[in-house]
Amino acid sequence: MPLLEGPLQTIATARTFPLHRVGHPPRTMGRFSEAQYLVLLSSMFAKGHGIEALCFFLALTRNSLLDLAVQFDLPTPHDRPRRGSGGARAWKQSDFTVLVDGWFNNWSAACIAQQLSRTRGSVWYQARRLGLPKRERRSLHWPVKAASEPLSQKTCVKQRLPERWYVKGTDRVFELTSKRQGLEVDWARHPAALVDIGWRIWSGQRIRRIADDYGVSYRTITSQMGWLQAVAPKRKNLRDDFDRALGEANARTAGAVLARCQTNSVFSYWKTKLKRLSRRDARNGIAAGLAY
Repeated sequence: MPLLEGPLQTIATARTFPLHRVGHPPRTMGRFSEAQYLVLLSSMFAKGHGIEALCFFLALTRNSLLDLAVQFDLPTPHDRPRRGSGGARAWKQSDFTVLVDGWFNNWSAACIAQQLSRTRGSVWYQARRLGLPKRERRSLHWPVKAASEPLSQKTCVKQRLPERWYVKGTDRVFELTSKRQGLEVDWARHPAALVDIGWRIWSGQRIRRIADDYGVSYRTITSQMGWLQAVAPKRKNLRDDFDRALGEANARTAGAVLARCQTNSVFSYWKTKLKRLSRRDARNGIAAGLAY
């Protein structure tokens, strides 16, 4: 199977090394370079995976795996049976192939999750379980097209936002801008729009309708909902339209007051008796008594 395109394809050296002993015919190398196999096996051996599990995760034969252990002077792993789940959503060997290939070619977790029709959380869980190495956030990317057989020629393209656009369905004019080449909304430049989202949530407008009006994804709105600490009404009270007065009334009834974060006054949140500290301040160390 050909190597995927990505920045780690040329790690240390792009050549592959033979997996054979003297006097024996060469066995199949696999799909990674020498440096990549060294990083993979060192971390996976440290996680305590056995021979059967390693062969399953890396799609290697038993002899090839043992040759690699000798090549890198690694201890021989145990030979106990692999622990696995037999459920309908259990990870298959082809799923781990996509995970490891994408991980070493710096595909983002969201991209890998899309290819596997799974959540980002499950991708991160399996990555920690396997002991995959940490990656620099700036090096992660969404490839325009995946060139690997296990991905079934799927296209992994994340929809990009325009440079500028207007919010729909609101009683005030909001123009939004994007950053990171259209991958994210530049919320820091539009704090009033965040407050508007908060009032929409308090009013009971459905998240999907807010996302449609703002021209962003459902997940983008739910993420900002958490930072704003805005609380939506019960499901039976949800609505499609936006009523600012209703949102303000619901917030007053809940005892929520609009306040500004201490660590970054650009961002606002709704403070209540039970949640006086914003998530952003807690993350930045206010709860630990740090001075700002």
